[in-house]
Amino acid sequence: MNILVIGKFYTEGFALHIAETLEMMGNDVARFEPGVRSGRFGGALGHRIDQVRGVIYTATDGLPRIRAHHMHKLWQVVEQEPLDIIIVCHDFLWPAEVRKIKQRTKALVAMWFPDSMVNFRRGYFMNAPYDGLFFKDPYIKHILKDVLVSPVYYLPECFNPEKHKLLGKRESISDDFCCDITTAGGQHSWRVAIFEHLAGRKVKLWGPPGPLWMSSSQVASMYQKRGVYNHDKASAFLGAKIVLNTLLYGEVWGLNVRAFEIAGIGGFQLIDWRPGLQHLFRDGEELVSFTDMDDLKVKIDFYLDNPSERKRISENGQVRALAEHTYQHRLTLLIDTLAGKANGVPVPNINCVEEA
Repeated sequence: MNILVIGKFYTEGFALHIAETLEMMGNDVARFEPGVRSGRFGGALGHRIDQVRGVIYTATDGLPRIRAHHMHKLWQVVEQEPLDIIIVCHDFLWPAEVRKIKQRTKALVAMWFPDSMVNFRRGYFMNAPYDGLFFKDPYIKHILKDVLVSPVYYLPECFNPEKHKLLGKRESISDDFCCDITTAGGQHSWRVAIFEHLAGRKVKLWGPPGPLWMSSSQVASMYQKRGVYNHDKASAFLGAKIVLNTLLYGEVWGLNVRAFEIAGIGGFQLIDWRPGLQHLFRDGEELVSFTDMDDLKVKIDFYLDNPSERKRISENGQVRALAEHTYQHRLTLLIDTLAGKANGVPVPNINCVEEA
């Protein structure tokens, strides 16, 4: 099939994983990156430059002439050759732009939204004539399915086994990656607040620098001043005894991408409990959830002292992730759903007042 992917193609970007997997599946894939091209400079300074350029773009993109200039290249890509499917990897397009795409091509147009509902912002997709809207949190389908005209589906995130694997043997992992506890991600307020509870432990955090106003010397000393991607991420997660996955409060019923990456890499994962977790992994057998800070600290102490349990659970989690939670699994289901052969992932029957 001829497929156009619209999104950001930086290292480990959601759209990049999608485009590369679709190509691996035998499709002809075109790419279009809206807005400013991200990840051009690299490093901490490059991250700050990207932030500034992003602010400027956001502030000016709503001006009709500037928006028209930004979108001109998209119309050229759309009209280059017949397309079967267009996958929009975030809420980039205005409703009128989706309508314009559908006037210029016979392709089915889908949006796969990789963020939690706290990042809906203007919610362009709510009034756009998509052929399918795919969300990672079953709660989002639960609240939108009877409101929107476009069909709404549940499609959890996943991982890329071609990128998230260790090069070489586990025993060869550099000491730079070895520690008791790790995770990868930015220094946002919620993550910093959680890791402040773990001050004094052997923790290594990987990711871009925090905002300039952030002040937490306890957590700042845990950060390794760089991110980890692809094979380095595998080394970081396998070099740690515990990979702590702190879900953002906006993840209501579902899981983040890190849940699938940690499991697919083969790391031992402690994760915030969510109602939808049990439908994706077996808690206590393929990963371990925690419900509050006291529960987290107890489980950290227990599993640090029980390497055989960590090994058993991490191996089970990796088997599950490889069998069910790769980009190929998700994209096959997305394509089948657009073709009317499937209906996304069934939304689990969740009582939102239940606890683990």
